[in-house]
Amino acid sequence: MPARNGHPAEDPLKKAAILDVAIRAFAADGFRGTDVGVIADQAGVGKGTVYRYFGSKEELFWATAFEVLLRLERHLFAAMQGIVSPYERLRAAGRAYAEFFVAHPQYLEVFIQDRAEFRGVGPESHRQYHEKLAERFAEIIRQGVEAGEFRPVDPRMTTSALASVLYGCVVLCCYVARDRSPEEITMHTVDIFLQGLRAGGC
Repeated sequence: MPARNGHPAEDPLKKAAILDVAIRAFAADGFRGTDVGVIADQAGVGKGTVYRYFGSKEELFWATAFEVLLRLERHLFAAMQGIVSPYERLRAAGRAYAEFFVAHPQYLEVFIQDRAEFRGVGPESHRQYHEKLAERFAEIIRQGVEAGEFRPVDPRMTTSALASVLYGCVVLCCYVARDRSPEEITMHTVDIFLQGLRAGGC
């Protein structure tokens, strides 16, 4: 069935299959080493279908990175669901963050490729989405300040600091402290961070 723009309508199952294969391909071979034809073959579609859905290899990469971000967001907020305390919500998010990348190391590789290949400069739509996600966490911090759980802080700056801590933990765990699990190291770090954020100090 044709779409309103005159092109064939996208098949969501085909699109999802392409993204799943692309995640593995970009993670394994990097942006430059990834062959769109190989992605098409493994996804069971023609190469032209990949380009019809995504336009270019770079657009496919950004769609892949965005898909990983969406999955991460769903995982984090599912982990926080039903938790009232802002302190405990952030702690649950920290654990979920580590678990997400331990269970799916290819997702972390996609984020690393973003930085390595594009220096973190992506489409404006991605930056806007990151801003919205950051604001959701900043609101949790604001709630914690209002509830007296957290000392007065700049919510957005604190959100950026927490994001940096979490990302740094999962990346560095690839290289150091192999006698401890990434989840254990991340939770130790998150607890130190949250202790500093907690009202009343240490």
